[in-house]
Amino acid sequence: MQSNYINFKKERDLGAIISDTFKFIREEYKTIFRLYLKHVGWLLLLVVAASTYYQYQSLSLTVDLTIADGPGNFLLEMVSSTGISLLLVLLSSIAYSALSVTTINSIIKSYVKNEGEVKDDEVNRYIGQFFITNLGSFIVYGILISIGFLLCILPGVYLIVPLTLIFPIIVFQEKSFSNAFSECFKLIKENWWITFATLLIMTILMWLISSLFQIPIIVMSALETFTSLQEGSQTPGTANLASNWLYMTFYVLASLAQYILSLVTLISVALIYFNLNEFHNKTGTLEDIDRIGS
Repeated sequence: MQSNYINFKKERDLGAIISDTFKFIREEYKTIFRLYLKHVGWLLLLVVAASTYYQYQSLSLTVDLTIADGPGNFLLEMVSSTGISLLLVLLSSIAYSALSVTTINSIIKSYVKNEGEVKDDEVNRYIGQFFITNLGSFIVYGILISIGFLLCILPGVYLIVPLTLIFPIIVFQEKSFSNAFSECFKLIKENWWITFATLLIMTILMWLISSLFQIPIIVMSALETFTSLQEGSQTPGTANLASNWLYMTFYVLASLAQYILSLVTLISVALIYFNLNEFHNKTGTLEDIDRIGS
C-alpha cells in the first residue's frame, strides 16, 4: 500500500467526500488525465466540435429569424438549420458521458484493487467490459429522468439521486443494469437527503468554476447586443458572433473546461457510492477484519 493511498472503502460525511475528491485528484492527477486523454480524448474533441458547430449554426440562424414569416416558418427554419448539429451534439454527448464515467470508475477500481496503483491493462479491460452496459444505462437513465421531470419536476429530482449510483455499481460490483437499478435504491435508503446535498454542492461548485470560463463569452455577447442597439441594427447583436473567431475560441475553451470539470463530479459520485456501500454492507470493515485475521 502506498503511503498516500486514499481508502475509498470507508464511511464519509459530506465534507470528507468533497475534500477527498480533490485530494484524490491532487495525488493522482497525472494518471487520471493520462488515461482520460488516452481513452476519452478523441471523443472529447468530437463532442466539443459538435457543440461548437451547433453554436455556430444557432448564431448564424439569428440573421434569418428577423425576417421569419410567423412562428411556423420560425420553427421550420430553426429545425432545418440546427437539427443535424443538435443531433450530433446529443449523440456525441451520450457517448462521451458513458465513456467518461466508465473510464473514471475503471481507474478508481484499479486504484482500489491495487491499493494505490493504477494498472493500465486493468483499466483497458474494465473499459471494454463495462462501456456498453454503461452506454445503455445512460440512455435509460436519461429517459427515466426526463419522464420524472415531465411528471412534475419533483419525481425527476428524486430519481437523479439513486440513479446516479447505477454507473459505479455496474463497474465496482460488476452488475447488470437491472441488478444495478435495484441495488441503487437499496444503497440510497436512509441516505437520500445527504446524498442529494453532496451532489448539489458538487454541482454548484463545478458550475461556479466553469462559469469563470463563460465570462468572456457573456461580455462579448453583451457588447455586441449593446452595439447593435446603439446602431439601430435590424438584426440581433449576436448575429455577428458566428463569424467572430475570438468569440468561437472562447466558446471552445469554455466547452473544454466544462467537460473536463465534470470529471470531478464523477469522482465524487464514486466516493458517494463507497460511502453508502460501507454504510449498508460494511465491505471495507469486513476486509480489514479478514486482513488482520490472516
